[in-house]
Amino acid sequence: MARTTALDVLIKYQNEQSYLNITLNDYLEKSLLSRNDKDLATRIVYGTIQNKLYLEYQLAPYIQGKKIKNREKMILLMSLYQLIFLDKVPDYAVIDEAVRLAKKRDNFAGKFVNAILRNFLRNGKCEIDEKDELKRISIETSHPLWIVKMLSKQYDLNIAKKICQHDNTPPTRAARVNILKTTKAQLLTDENFEAGNLSPDGLLYRAGNIANTDYFKNGLVTIQDESSQLIAPLLDPQPTDLVLDMCCAPGSKTTHLAAIMNNQGKIIAYDLFEHKIKLVEANLKRLGVNNVELHVGDATLLKEKYSEESFDKILLDAPCSGLGVMKRKPEIKYHDSGAMDTIIPLQAKLLDNAYYLLKKNGKMVYSTCTINKKENEQMIKQFLDKYPDMKIIEEKKILPYVYDSDGFYMCKLEKGK
Repeated sequence: MARTTALDVLIKYQNEQSYLNITLNDYLEKSLLSRNDKDLATRIVYGTIQNKLYLEYQLAPYIQGKKIKNREKMILLMSLYQLIFLDKVPDYAVIDEAVRLAKKRDNFAGKFVNAILRNFLRNGKCEIDEKDELKRISIETSHPLWIVKMLSKQYDLNIAKKICQHDNTPPTRAARVNILKTTKAQLLTDENFEAGNLSPDGLLYRAGNIANTDYFKNGLVTIQDESSQLIAPLLDPQPTDLVLDMCCAPGSKTTHLAAIMNNQGKIIAYDLFEHKIKLVEANLKRLGVNNVELHVGDATLLKEKYSEESFDKILLDAPCSGLGVMKRKPEIKYHDSGAMDTIIPLQAKLLDNAYYLLKKNGKMVYSTCTINKKENEQMIKQFLDKYPDMKIIEEKKILPYVYDSDGFYMCKLEKGK
């Protein structure tokens, strides 16, 4: 049953703080659900987490002063999501399934869940009684207040609101044509593809999960958001270059670099985790890439491994807070703001290594999938203050709502003679 699967995924996420997409995919692959039920389970899982703060606000009047177990609360939240946001699902079906799920553990829990959901249907949604605009946006869009405050301070209130609203829309099914094996024009002969909005190599797919198609399995396309597709062309690697990719997993940008180089030259690519390198290996094989040398290793220590000024081009797609991909990974919204206290020094250390390893007159690109200026513009400013022989050639920032893409920052720099 779709709702049983959705509840299992949500409970596992809640208890273990697991990656939502990985957990969901694991459950769906093992299930015998129909395609429609898999789609319903996916909508419930992502919709519940995307709208969690708003759903908790709606639930709060009905559970004040009551002891409620985590399982029953999650059943109520996912049921409220369906009642509020899914028009095609009958209310009685939502409540019946919620009661069934609750009764599996405790007969009384079924009655409790039934009473709350029927009360909600009688009374309707609560109006948000909050005069402070930042707090209202936080509740309406289910973004913790610290994120709303940060975005409104770094940009403005209107942009912050647009970002938060856009984060709750369905992600696009974007793909990149693999020019090592085919052309964009050839793929566009299939009516299920359409040209993207942003990237010259970008495609949008209309017919479900592209990973299940022969196009993907045969390496004609790979899944990659359009804003991410701008990074490898910005670095502009040449067929004679020695390129370093410092943080390569899952390999989307690595394989794009290889395609631009027409499988010539050499790319040395690192990632910290062996299981992620295996994922990159699988992508290299599927896409027909053969000019990449993979290594498991800590990129903050690379200047101990290679001589100074070893590389013509360097890509540093840095670990970041991920605030540009909250639509695709809604659980990111609920990460502790203190996590950035460790990420920012890590980014600076990686940049130090990139500077040491880049040849004079060499080019590098620093990129992140966040829209937090402390990790982007301010990070580059500190880098330039420390290394005045570096200069910015081009800088781009893509806010997610502008092209219906992920939010990304990218900066191309050149090292002086």
